[in-house]
Amino acid sequence: MILRTAFVTGASGHVGANLIRLLVKKNWNVRCLIHNDLRAFEGVEIEKVQGDLLDERFLYTALKDCYAVFHAAVHIDIENIDVKVMKKVNVDGTKALTRAALKANVKKFIHFSSIHAFEQTPTDTELDELRPLVSRTNAASYDLSKADSERVVQEAFNKGLKTVIINPTGILGPFDYKPSRMGQLISNISKKKMKFTLNTGFDWVDVRDVCEMAIQCVDQGKPGQSYILSGRWVSFKELSKIVGTVIKENTHWVSLPFWTAYLCLPFAFIYSKISGHRPSISRGSLHALAVQPLKISNKKASKELNYNPRSIEITIKDTIKWNREYDN
Repeated sequence: MILRTAFVTGASGHVGANLIRLLVKKNWNVRCLIHNDLRAFEGVEIEKVQGDLLDERFLYTALKDCYAVFHAAVHIDIENIDVKVMKKVNVDGTKALTRAALKANVKKFIHFSSIHAFEQTPTDTELDELRPLVSRTNAASYDLSKADSERVVQEAFNKGLKTVIINPTGILGPFDYKPSRMGQLISNISKKKMKFTLNTGFDWVDVRDVCEMAIQCVDQGKPGQSYILSGRWVSFKELSKIVGTVIKENTHWVSLPFWTAYLCLPFAFIYSKISGHRPSISRGSLHALAVQPLKISNKKASKELNYNPRSIEITIKDTIKWNREYDN
């Protein structure tokens, strides 16, 4: 049996750590673009290559004999600390990788985008794949960078690269080594470090379901298409209570009006400067919560990819179990 080879970017991140494990489980050869953080590769047999995502010549060499590319590398900067770096990684990196993939005759290019690549307004109608991509120059920088990266992928499709784009909502789940902002939230709630929540929520999806669909897209995803991978909209209050059920302790005290979070912004900024950690809230993260549709359709993925996301209760249970084992 000849194993297919996958090239994975962003392998040290939350999505990447789950993706490489699932690929290995499904008998793929896995080649990962790595940098300094190697925690996500513990106990996984993969090939590691070190290089620059912007170096098209290096990428072409790395992609030789690869059947599929899974492009999960992303720079998330909702605080707008370094927008130039974010554009380089999210847009220019995607451009270099698609060009190299075309030259290397890669059979399928799976691009991990975000629900935020789509215009979030109007919020009172269901968001699906027909919603326009963000294009306003005054839009959130991260949102615009993800939309622009999709335009790069679409351009590569027009040139002959068989591309598929997936757009997950808020990602939760195990193997979150860094951890992600959402992973840190679950950890803080389970350790009872959060005495309150905001009276809002988000649409959450399990990282393992996202990775399963990404691999499914290699053979079943239609070239040139996008697939929204949503889960279920859950309030932070309910999220906290689910965590409480798992750890068998009370984790929820009070829900504050959403506007009160804006009063905390200066203090969160000062604390982040003193501690060296990113702020727990920012104007960008609050904007993402303030402007969001409550209904996000995954009908297309369900119909064409047999997408059937697991319950958030299972996701939270498995996340906390992994956090405890890893001491996150």
